[in-house]
Amino acid sequence: MRHFATHRLDRISPDDLAALVRELRGEGLAESTIVIVVGVVNRIYRYAARRLGWAGTNPVSLLLPSERPKPGQSAKRRLFEQGELEQTIAASGEPYGTLFTLAALTGARVSELLALRWANVRISDLEDAEVEFACQVDRHGNVRPTKTDAPSEPCRSRVSWQRFSPGTRSARGSSAPRTSSSPHPGRPLGQRNVARALRHAQLKAVDPDGRPTFLTLHERDKLGEPLPVPHGALPSMRFRHNVASRALLAGESVDEVAFLLGHRDANVTRAVYVRELSDARRRTMRRSRMVAEFGDLLRAPNTD
Repeated sequence: MRHFATHRLDRISPDDLAALVRELRGEGLAESTIVIVVGVVNRIYRYAARRLGWAGTNPVSLLLPSERPKPGQSAKRRLFEQGELEQTIAASGEPYGTLFTLAALTGARVSELLALRWANVRISDLEDAEVEFACQVDRHGNVRPTKTDAPSEPCRSRVSWQRFSPGTRSARGSSAPRTSSSPHPGRPLGQRNVARALRHAQLKAVDPDGRPTFLTLHERDKLGEPLPVPHGALPSMRFRHNVASRALLAGESVDEVAFLLGHRDANVTRAVYVRELSDARRRTMRRSRMVAEFGDLLRAPNTD
């Protein structure tokens, strides 16, 4: 951690940690990300105290409430709503349509999807199809181990596998699908190309009535020039967040979502998705109160 590059661990004070939180905020990091950073520091001190016999004071425990990161204040991310995701995928060309479908079904990171090989795809039984994420591709196109030991994700949608028709199997062979602009045959798609493909698909996407799905991409100024798209106005390649948020709001447990995302610890899931957890908890409490107060009215009338 560059902020403490020249510090001894037993010389880091609560004021140093508070300054770190302010610095990370100044760099534009989300509060949920800063929670994870502070959590890593906390674990280092706890390990030193328990395993190495260190008898000092953990500075994280001395942070004031006003100095701690506040994940609940992070800007809410724009997620795909209603039919937006389906309409975006329908407007995507291959191999991006398959990539977006897999992202929506599994919640895998883009880097993990780009590292997929045909050996990771098991479709002998379409009713129990499975894809295993064992590697990831960094921004330089190098294949690396995954961030966590992600579990195999069951994908029980025939559509995702049918998209790998013989005419679109550019992924067949040693690596994931690649673009025609790739100078090295067999190299994975680049993350920037994926982001551009998503925006292009969003520009082409239309609803069942033929109207643009994302109107903000079609707004013009008085001279007919496209208006800048406000930051956060469109869903990004955060399909992972979309999958997790829908699962939490649907009532899935934190442990189940942590397993789905390949998190080593459910505490990471709680830190990143604190807002969704709060929304789900409030929804459950509201439903419980309504049932308790208006249970008789909510019950279906007896037609016998």
